Order: sequence, then C-alpha cells, then structure tokens
Amino acid sequence: MPDSKHILQRWHPLGRLGLFSFVYCASTALGMRLNPPDEHFSTLWPPSGVLLAALLLSRFRDWPALLLAAVVLKPFVSVPGRMPDPAGFLLSAGSALEALAGAWLLRRHAGFRPSLERVRDVLLLVGLGALASTLLGAPPGVTLMALQGEIPWERWGGEWRVYWVGDAMGVLLVTPALLSWSTRGLEGWSRARQVELAVLLGALVLAVDLVFHVGPDAANAYHPVSYLAFPFILWAALRFEVRGTSAALVALTAVTLQHTLAGHGPFAVGPPGGSSTERLVFLQSFLAAVGVTGLLLAAALDERRRAQDRATLLNRELRLSLHALATAQQELVSRERMAALGELSASVAHEVRNPLGVIANSVAALSRLVEPTHGTSWELLGVMGEEVARLDHLINGLLDFARPQVPRLLPQPLGPVVDGALEAASRTQPQAPRVRVTRDMEPALPDAPLDAQLLHLALSNLFTNALQAMPQGGTLHIGLGQVPARGGVPRAHVSITDSGPGIPPEVMARLFEPFYTTKASGTGLGLAIVRRIVEAHHGSVEVHSTPGQGTTFIVLLPLAEAARSAA
Repeated sequence: MPDSKHILQRWHPLGRLGLFSFVYCASTALGMRLNPPDEHFSTLWPPSGVLLAALLLSRFRDWPALLLAAVVLKPFVSVPGRMPDPAGFLLSAGSALEALAGAWLLRRHAGFRPSLERVRDVLLLVGLGALASTLLGAPPGVTLMALQGEIPWERWGGEWRVYWVGDAMGVLLVTPALLSWSTRGLEGWSRARQVELAVLLGALVLAVDLVFHVGPDAANAYHPVSYLAFPFILWAALRFEVRGTSAALVALTAVTLQHTLAGHGPFAVGPPGGSSTERLVFLQSFLAAVGVTGLLLAAALDERRRAQDRATLLNRELRLSLHALATAQQELVSRERMAALGELSASVAHEVRNPLGVIANSVAALSRLVEPTHGTSWELLGVMGEEVARLDHLINGLLDFARPQVPRLLPQPLGPVVDGALEAASRTQPQAPRVRVTRDMEPALPDAPLDAQLLHLALSNLFTNALQAMPQGGTLHIGLGQVPARGGVPRAHVSITDSGPGIPPEVMARLFEPFYTTKASGTGLGLAIVRRIVEAHHGSVEVHSTPGQGTTFIVLLPLAEAARSAA
C-alpha cells in the first residue's frame, strides 16, 4: 500500500474503479483534442499521467483492474462512433505497460512517497516515471503504426520522439497534481491560505493569458515576457509546497496550450517550415523547464520546513528533558542533604538525650528537696523543668524525622483519632480555651487503614499550628467526611481551618521544607513530619490560605475498601 493515506482509500473498490474510468476517459478525450490535425501523436498525453497516478495511489491487488480498464477504454474513446481495430488495443497495452513499469519501479525499488514531500520523490518521478518508463511504449507504438502504413518509415525517429514527449509531459504535468492533492488535500491550510491560493491561480491565469494573447508575429516568438509565469510558480512553491505548485502548473499548461493551439502566443511561431507539432514541442520544453524547477523548489522548501519543525520539536523535547534532569538532580541533592541532616539529627539527639535525662532527674530531685514556699528557688526549678520538657520534645521531633517509623495500617475509625489529637494539642496551648471549635463530621464514615499513633502525631501537629495561629482566640473548624472517588479510589478527608492571619505566599512555597520555620522557638520539622506520615498512609496533604482570612489544611486518606481492592 502507499505510505501516505488518502481519501480514495476509504472508497469501495468499485467506486474507485468507476472514478478512475471516468477520469481516464475524460483525459483521453482531452488528449485527442490536443492532437494537431496533421499529426499522429499529441505532444501532451494526459492519460499517461492519470494511469501512473492511479497505480501509485492504489493497492497492488487493484492494479489488474485499473490496467485492464485502461487497455479497454482507450481505443473506444480514441475512435468514437466505430469499433476499434486490434492495433488500437496493442497501442493501449503499450501505454499501460509504461505506467506499470513506472509504478513498479517507484513503489518496489525506489522508496517513493506519493505525497512528493521530498526532493528525492520529485527526482524519482521525473527520472523513472516521466523519462525512463515512457520509453517502453513509444518505439513499439510507432513501429506498429509504421507497419500498418500510417507512418512513413523515414519519419519513424521524429514520430517516436513526439510519442515519448507526449507521454512524458503527461506524467510530468498531471501526475504531481493528482498525487499531491489526493494524499494531502487542503491539510494544514487555513481559510486565508486557501483564499491566497485562489488569488495566486487567478493572477497566474490573467498574466499568462495577457502574454499569450499576442498574435503569431515572428517578433513575439520566444519573447522573454513568456517567463512572466516564473514569479507565480515561485510564489506557489514558497507558500503552497508541491500541492500549490502542481495546481499552478496545471493552470499554466491549460492557458498556454489553448492559446498556442489557436495560433496565439510566443510559441505559435515555430522554425521556418516547421509543423504545428514542432511548435508545441517548444511549448512543452518551456513547460517542462518551469514544471521541474517549480516542483524541485517546492519539494526542497517543504523538506526544509519539515526539518525545521522537527528540529523545533526536538529542541523543545531537549529543553523539557533538561528541565526534568535538573529537577531530578535537585531532588536527589535535596534527598542526600535531608539524609545527611537526618543522620546528624539522630546523632545529636542521641548525644543530647542522655545528659538531658540526667538534668531532668536532677531537677526532679531538687523539686522534692525545695519547698514551694521558697519562692525564687521554686520558680527557677519550674523554669528549668519547662525547658527540659521543651528540649525533650525537640529531640523527639529530630528522632521522628531522622528515623521515620513504618506505619502498621489497620482499619480503624478516623473520628476518635481526630478527637484525641485535638485534645492533646489543646492541653499544650494556653489559648485553647479562647478558641471556639466547630465540627462538621460525617457520622457513618467507613474505616480507614491507619496507624493510630502516627496519625495522632500528624494531626496533633496540625491542631497545634492552628491554635498557635490564633493567640487571641478565634474559630477552629474541623471537617471529617468522604470525598468523591478519584480514579475509582474512595477517600476520606480531614480538614482543619483556623481564622488566623493566614500564610504569606513566600512562606507557602517552603511550608513543608524540613528545618524551615518562621517561629522563634520552632524546629521547622512539624509539617515535614506531617507530610511524611500522611504519605506513608498513601494519602496527601493540601493547604489553602488567604492572608488575613485564615488557613485550611486538608488530609486525604484512602478508605479501607480502597486499600483492600488495591491489595
């Protein structure tokens, strides 16, 4: 099959055969009209281009039907009104052999693309399709007519050249248009581009009609103004690839042939004593030069444009890859730094915990020896006890971060864990009595797979932060319920909303970064531990904050049904 899909492949095989038969008969009739009355062969034979294009656009299994239709139809159209003789069928078979050889060479051995999107494709079509394969039909056809006495043997060489030029020009001027428009159509063209093409073709027809409308005066023969068509062909090649260029060539051929056959234009005057065929050969030479130049330029520009698009795409992919690599490298460095900090934290915590225990025991012993009535001494012992407790809490946080525990997930209700975490946080915050707590908790929430101790730690950190954000009191809203499933996984959500001052955007960007804190006495590990614990539960943490209006933390956890289905 052709490497490019085209609209005709969607048709029923009989529909394609019918369309081909109609186009082939119409092109044969046109070729007969282009044949000068005093000559045997036309210098432009469109059916050769139609048949080659049909074979290149069809599957191999469709070729026999197309070739048989061409062999049978051509003689009947060539001699309308009477029964063709066997020689007509032999000539038709020779034309079919040309197309078969050209299509076979292009499809089987040349790596040809019917879309003509490469310079190589245009050169192959010109070399193998237009010049080489058409040599197969010309000598046998002219010889057959000479044997029948229709052509004098002394004119065999001249008639052979006319036969060959006609078939070659048919391929050169007709096949590119059929191939390029059948494979790509108006693909990739905006409405403005289509209007521009219509303007181009109209301007080309008007300009060429003006040039070729002159009379058959020898002074006008082969005048340089004949090449006024070149700017329009360049326009088509620059803006419309092979599709627009082939359409412009068809329009140019139609106008120049009409005027030349009518005896008008620069090519209407041939060499002294020359025939009308010789005059048409000069015109075909002009069309061949314009056509090959335009098609090659269009293919080269199209190939370059696609190479630039490919380079742009590769450059974009390279930038994305470099960005991903830089992100991965940054994450790796961050992980290594966090690992080093974790090891250091564990080492420091271990070294500090033992002497801190001695200090705590000493403070406790002194507290038993000093009476509460010893005012200043008793107060100092109280301060020492509070600081020892604070240091112990800090060391526990360092150990939790440095050596995270693997949660033991068991299906449990979330409600008691939330209530316990709120109660624990409230005991440590003196402003808790001034905070009004509201709840919106779904009563029949399914159990969630969780480690109650670890999740208690994570939620108590969130409640502590929320209470600390409202030192003068405020409102703490707690939500607990089930959210719509994402990807088929039902999830529970715990929302904690405070009415505090909110979090600035620059702080939000680093909120979960270990050791980052805006508090004078904080360690910056609380939220990092929260996220680590929640992610170990296969959940996620979200935060939404509006400066001056408060902050909401949302913990999303899979429910027990989702965990069982995943297992």
